[in-house]
Amino acid sequence: MTDNLQLLDPRFAVTVLGKSDRPNLLCYLAMHQDYSESFVAEEYEKLASYSEAELGRRIVRNCVNKMHWGIIEHPSITFNVINFPHSVMVQARTHRVGVSFDCQSQRYTSQRILHLAQKIEELEAQSADFDVIAQEIESLFYFRAIGHYFDREGNKYFYSQDTRNKDIAFTQSAIAYYAEKINNDGYAPEHARDILTQNIRQHFVVSFNARSLLHFCDLRLPKDAQSEIRDLATLLLYHFEQWMPEVAEIYKKKRLGKNLLAP
Repeated sequence: MTDNLQLLDPRFAVTVLGKSDRPNLLCYLAMHQDYSESFVAEEYEKLASYSEAELGRRIVRNCVNKMHWGIIEHPSITFNVINFPHSVMVQARTHRVGVSFDCQSQRYTSQRILHLAQKIEELEAQSADFDVIAQEIESLFYFRAIGHYFDREGNKYFYSQDTRNKDIAFTQSAIAYYAEKINNDGYAPEHARDILTQNIRQHFVVSFNARSLLHFCDLRLPKDAQSEIRDLATLLLYHFEQWMPEVAEIYKKKRLGKNLLAP
């Protein structure tokens, strides 16, 4: 469970959709082929008799611990990333080597926004409090918590309740205008989406080979990375630990948060 992870938003989530069943065996077979006179398929049954834990220790000792990480490109894992803002999706998709994406499109998923617009109208008709409307908006749009933040140059600033409320109100206006353009003026969703704020939550599917996943963590877990994508990397690394614990252990010991590039 990921309940004990300290995330910026309780709606942030990552679920595993699929993964190589025996990742350490795949890595070991690749490593063994490097120095085997024969082809390793002949030895598959013998090597498959070893446990994943034993194979994990062997690949760490003989390759990973020596920064020979090519063998861990063979196993792959696929995630469903849920409720992260558009800005995080855009940043994540800059990683292209050993990574594949399919992202929720704002061209085809307009109904969730239109339903929200209708819900807001109903709440306003009932004279609902701003906080009640804000909760509805936050189900589909992300806003940082009140607090102190800093930019990449280390300059500090305070995100106040007043500013946060203004941001929510601005997003509310964009939602209403979006619905008006589609419902009243006949605009296509791919045209109307241009006025939506970038904090809209988007779900996506992403696949990594194991090496690319750890490279993603190399770049997105240091303290100077954007907070929201650090949350994403934290969740990815959590699932990686369950999948390849021996490799994860040496990664956390030698590389985690150190701003190192992929070996």
